[in-house]
Amino acid sequence: MSKTGGAAAIFERVLEQQFFNFYTDEMLVELERVLARPKFRLEMEKREHFLHLIREGSFQVQQLNEFVVKKCRDPQDDKFLSLAKQIDADYIISLDEDLLVLKHFGSTHILTPGEFLALFK
Repeated sequence: MSKTGGAAAIFERVLEQQFFNFYTDEMLVELERVLARPKFRLEMEKREHFLHLIREGSFQVQQLNEFVVKKCRDPQDDKFLSLAKQIDADYIISLDEDLLVLKHFGSTHILTPGEFLALFK
């Protein structure tokens, strides 16, 4: 996890309210699980602080059943498409190839952090 990469730059702009970020409880649970992986070597205090910043700087959405989507080749990633559909998101920003391969989902563009930032230079 880089402090200076594209995702970090986007997160900083979310905290500055230049971009809006949305999440569901299910996404936060997954993020918590991912951040706890040994490869990230993040102390619990840092993980909790990051999750706190997500909660404070983003908008929580209750996922509604009528917007549930089953389209991604990895069913675990359908939650991102479902939220995008529910809130009519402009973008999904990800490094996950299972999402990136779609390129678009309805009117939502699926981009890497670098591609997204290039739009705003």
